[in-house]
Amino acid sequence: MADMKILALSGSARAASHNAKLLKVMAEGAAAAGAEITMLDWSQYRLPVFDQDHEGDATPEEARALKRLFAAADGFLIAEPEYNGGYSGLMKNAIDWVSRPLPDAPSASVFKSKPVLLAGATIGKWGAVRAVRQLREVFGYLGCIVLPETLSVNDADHAFDDDGGLRDAKTAAMARDCGAALVKATKALRG
Repeated sequence: MADMKILALSGSARAASHNAKLLKVMAEGAAAAGAEITMLDWSQYRLPVFDQDHEGDATPEEARALKRLFAAADGFLIAEPEYNGGYSGLMKNAIDWVSRPLPDAPSASVFKSKPVLLAGATIGKWGAVRAVRQLREVFGYLGCIVLPETLSVNDADHAFDDDGGLRDAKTAAMARDCGAALVKATKALRG
């Protein structure tokens, strides 16, 4: 069993999400490099919109569980869609909840000094580059070590086959390489 835990999450909760498909391919590379992968299933974390009036003892259990999941991870593998030139509201809301202190847990950040690899897929020509650029800034602000490796898949509605794999072998290899790069960086940071 791998002693390195990677949390893999898509910024889309849609069942047939292109980003969930991309994430799966990247996670294959991370698993092959020796990491234990937890694929976040958004259906288990139905979060209300973040509201400071619902913090502390009023923090929803789903937010507490999501924060524990982030805290247990050694690194993060993220595939993000692009909505209206930015990253998804789902991702923003999750970050807001997970970044807040809990009364029954240490207040230490679940993000600080953990590596994150960001990628994205969209049906447009830009391939989520704007969303990924914005998330680079956000995760850097949170104290993550944002890796320079990334992958942007455009025309995503044609990029995947019926089984969810990437049609282009070079792109598939790049996706797996991204997952492996996250594991390599995480190992290096752990010493």
